[in-house]
Amino acid sequence: MGTVLFITDLHSGSRIPELAGAREVATGFGWHVEEIEVQRLKYPIKAVLNYWKPIGCILEGSSNLLPPRRSFSRLPIVHIDPNDRTHDDESIFAVENDDSAIAELAHRELSRTDCENFAFVGWSRRVRWSRRREDRFKAILAATGHVCHTLEDPWTFGNKNDFMTRLKPFMESLPKPCGIFAANDDIAAVILGVCRDMALSVPGDVVVVGVDDDPAVCDNLHPSLSSVHPDFRGAGRLAVKLLAKRIRGGSAPERIEYTPLGVTSRLSTRRLAFVGKRIADALDLIRREACSGLKASGVVKAMDVTERLAETRFKNAVGHRITEEIANVRLEHVLKLLRNPKQGIAPIANMCGWDSEAYLKRLFKKRFGMTMREWRDANMETSA
Repeated sequence: MGTVLFITDLHSGSRIPELAGAREVATGFGWHVEEIEVQRLKYPIKAVLNYWKPIGCILEGSSNLLPPRRSFSRLPIVHIDPNDRTHDDESIFAVENDDSAIAELAHRELSRTDCENFAFVGWSRRVRWSRRREDRFKAILAATGHVCHTLEDPWTFGNKNDFMTRLKPFMESLPKPCGIFAANDDIAAVILGVCRDMALSVPGDVVVVGVDDDPAVCDNLHPSLSSVHPDFRGAGRLAVKLLAKRIRGGSAPERIEYTPLGVTSRLSTRRLAFVGKRIADALDLIRREACSGLKASGVVKAMDVTERLAETRFKNAVGHRITEEIANVRLEHVLKLLRNPKQGIAPIANMCGWDSEAYLKRLFKKRFGMTMREWRDANMETSA
């Protein structure tokens, strides 16, 4: 069995599904994937290579902490989302985010709110992925007759306080209501914090969409954050397939973009500012607890009004009943689980909060016009 090293700056966030996707495909080639976290290494990378004797390596991330290419001699390498320095090398093999598609999804999500004013807050024009998202977002707005307000080069690396200081007058100057595309969820989280400090309502005065869709971050912000969901697992699968081409020696330098899966809509883009805090809190509760068996009665109890009043207010604000919102959130999680070919279908009902597998199968067929297995076959890329 050959060994492939998955070398990353730190195992967190997107790295986890990327690694999982890499391992899915590597199994089909008879390879073992070993994760190496550069920040925790106690030995030089040369010593690590001598120990593992890998057949190839995947370098994940844009950090300058990652080893330079010369450290690997003639060993086949594939990059996932390379940094600017590496990206300019025309001889590399790389898998990278489709930043244009990300910007298009962010614009679509913000356009659903009927905002006529828009802004982009990026990481830095010096960073390629942020710059590409900004440029595409501006181009879309220009084509539809809108102006994009931008905070120029907002992020001083390592200085969050400086960013917040510069962000406040920018937020104050924006025409309201305003739809803000944040280049990633970290930036969006800062924006939401500044909005709280400035007593700006979200959604209401501004609506915000980020990128990366990490539930541990997005679901625990207040309000919860809508976010574009890149196909990180798919990136890992593509990287292994590209590495296989490299190992066979028959491929010229190649770059592949992985497209985002969609947008997870949460409260930051749902224009509920005028219906009261109870509805906003109820929606956050549903997103957090729907897959843990939450019932409509639990939502009614949290709203602290009668069942009839709770249902009436909820339907007027959201457009459907509490039970439908719970089902929508659960089904969203069902689709994420189905994209993992190693996840058995039978346990999914229980994992997503339903007591009955048969009920989920009927609901799924009614909602999507196909069985869960048929949906998986149509939407899941093969592993080898």
